[in-house]
Amino acid sequence: MSFYKRIDHVIIAVNSVEETAKLYTDVYGMSAGVIISSLRRGVRTQKIFTGNAYIELAQPLHPNSPMATFIKERGEGLYLVCVQVTNMIEAVKALQAKGARVVGAEQAASHDSRGGIFIHPKSAHGALIQLME
Repeated sequence: MSFYKRIDHVIIAVNSVEETAKLYTDVYGMSAGVIISSLRRGVRTQKIFTGNAYIELAQPLHPNSPMATFIKERGEGLYLVCVQVTNMIEAVKALQAKGARVVGAEQAASHDSRGGIFIHPKSAHGALIQLME
C-alpha cells in the first residue's frame, strides 16, 4: 500500500525510564532527551534519538494505568509502533477494506486524528500500530 511513509517512533514500556535510558545511552551510544511526565497519558517518557525516528521509553505513573497493566501482563517491551502515512483518510479506507480493525477511524474522516488512529492489536498479531500523518 503506497500511503506508508516511514516509522516515526516506537514506544517501549519500561519500569524505569532512568535505568533503561542509561542502557541506551551508555551501552548503545544513543542520545536521550529530557524526561517528561504526562498526567493525561499517565506516563513518564524519555525520547532516545536514533536518526530519522526515535524510541520513546514510557514508564507508568499509576499502578492501574494502561501502561502498568501492559507491563504486568506482558513484561517490559515493545508497546507501540507509530507509522507515518501520506493520507490518513486513504490509509484508513484501504485498511478497513482489507478487514483491518481501525480504532479512531471516525476521527480520520473528520480530519481530527489528534486522539490517535490505531490498528487494533487483534488485526496486527498483537502489535499496537498507530497511524499519523
